Amino acid sequence: MKVALVIDRFLPEKGGTERYVQILAGGLARRGYSVTILAGKFPKVLAMDGVAFQAVYVPFRSSFLGLLLFAHACKKYLNRATFDIVHDVGYCVGADIFNPHGGVEQVWLKRYFKSYSNFLHRLLKGVQRFLSPKQWMMFRLQKRQFTAPNTRRILAISPMIKAHILERYPDLDGRRVNVVLNPADLAVFNPKSRSEYRKATRKTLGLKRNEVVILFAGNNFRLKGLEPLIKSLKLLKNEISPFPSFRLLVAGNDSPDRWRRQCRREGVEPEVMFLGHVQTMRDLYAASDIFAFPTFFDSFSLVVLEALASGLPVVTTKWCGAAFLIESPKTGIILEKDYDIQALAEAIRFYSREETRAETLTSLSSSVISCDTKQHLDQICEIYHQILEEKIHG
Repeated sequence: MKVALVIDRFLPEKGGTERYVQILAGGLARRGYSVTILAGKFPKVLAMDGVAFQAVYVPFRSSFLGLLLFAHACKKYLNRATFDIVHDVGYCVGADIFNPHGGVEQVWLKRYFKSYSNFLHRLLKGVQRFLSPKQWMMFRLQKRQFTAPNTRRILAISPMIKAHILERYPDLDGRRVNVVLNPADLAVFNPKSRSEYRKATRKTLGLKRNEVVILFAGNNFRLKGLEPLIKSLKLLKNEISPFPSFRLLVAGNDSPDRWRRQCRREGVEPEVMFLGHVQTMRDLYAASDIFAFPTFFDSFSLVVLEALASGLPVVTTKWCGAAFLIESPKTGIILEKDYDIQALAEAIRFYSREETRAETLTSLSSSVISCDTKQHLDQICEIYHQILEEKIHG
């Protein structure tokens, strides 16, 4: 079977969607599928066995014209090519499968504004987006992707995203909207890794044996909730009943300068380490005790899945699409309100005791196990074959 995977840029180090396409393309190729990735941008070095790459270069990439030109160029190329399945996670109208990893654009944007704690900043960002031709073009383009008559399946990467899609587009046939969760390699991310990599990684990072290590990972630190997390650490540090000695590890591509200044203002700068882009997250999960991810919006969050699979208790919000995987309070706590610093501090304190965390290590839920890469690929391949049958038989 010949499969085209469409994404606007294929840069796996940049974020979850790109990482997903890398996992999917590699898995399909190992199963004997002929896979081509169509993208407007690729890394300088490309090396994936059994995967072909097709560049779709367009001018004005950063403008609203770039979106239109990319969609048009993809459609033009696909009309000439002969693929059995076109699986779009980018900006291609009329693919067999539309897989919006960011969810519904209007919902994402509303939550993006919420992540600005300063009202003036929030207002200015709102005006900027309202006046942006690119933003309006994204709304229009995504609407066409959801409602195109030849789109046979819409894949929602979490139950939360499916609910958003059907709420925004009530005329869609709900049977065409399938929940297909992001995958994790459970052979890599599992509680056993803790005993193998914990001691050496903590030593490399200079962490003390009795320190409670809190891990935060993601790109776009503001949207993922780093500001309220830092403020919650100030509460913990200044409590009359002192919180145990702790460190916060921050992994991600964002520049740390602004965040270091906030740590200094809150008086927690010595407790926070900015690690930049981390190639091997497995070792960080092993070295850590709590995964804190108080996001304002994340359609699924692969890092939350990986943390749970690694045996870490997870503190996140109801706006994280992967939150439904948590069995509270056994494997984590889900915060109901935005920017609830007190509740966030209390949740972290709850898992500060080793005895409490020990239960999480032995509580890998069936919902997490169902996100194994093999099961994900099985589900995707089944959908591909269903669509192929529909094409053949009408």
